[in-house]
Amino acid sequence: MSWIFQLAAGGLKATAYKQQGEYEKQSYDLKAQQARLDSRQAALEGRQNALVYSNQALTALENVRRLSATLVASSAAGGVDPFSGSPMSVDRYNAFLAGKEYNLGIENADMAMAGGLYKSQILIANADQYEFAGKQAEWSGNMNAAVAVVDATAKAVGTLEQSAAAGAGGASAGAG
Repeated sequence: MSWIFQLAAGGLKATAYKQQGEYEKQSYDLKAQQARLDSRQAALEGRQNALVYSNQALTALENVRRLSATLVASSAAGGVDPFSGSPMSVDRYNAFLAGKEYNLGIENADMAMAGGLYKSQILIANADQYEFAGKQAEWSGNMNAAVAVVDATAKAVGTLEQSAAAGAGGASAGAG
C-alpha cells in the first residue's frame, strides 16, 4: 500500500515542479514585455529630445534674423550704410555665432536620437534574454517533474519488489 503513497507523492512533486517552471516563465515573460515597453519609451524620449534640440537650433537662426533686421533698421535710421563697414561686420559675426549655435543644436539632436535608439536596443536585448530565461525555466520545471515521476516510480517498484519478496519468504517458511 505504501507504493501508492510513493506514486502519489511523486505525482504531487512533479506537478509542483511543472507549475514552478510555468510561473517562472510567466515572470520572465512579464519582465520581457516590460523591457519591450521601456524600449519603445526610450526611443520616443530620444526623438522627443531631438525635437527639442532641433527647435533650439531653429530658434538660434530666427534670433540672428531678428538681430540682423534690427541692425539694418537702426543703422539706416542713423544715416549709416547697413551693408558695409561696422554694421556689416557685426551682422556677419552674429551670423557666425548663430551658425555655431545651430550646428550645436543639430549635433545634440543627432546624439539624443542615437542615445534613445541605443538605450532602446539594450532594452530589446534584455527582453530577448528574459524570454530565453523563461523558456529555460519552463524546460527545467518539466525536466524536474519528469525526474520526480521516474524517482517515485522506481521507489514504488522497489517497495513492490520488497513486498513480493517478503510475501514469498513468508509463504515458504509456512510450508516448511
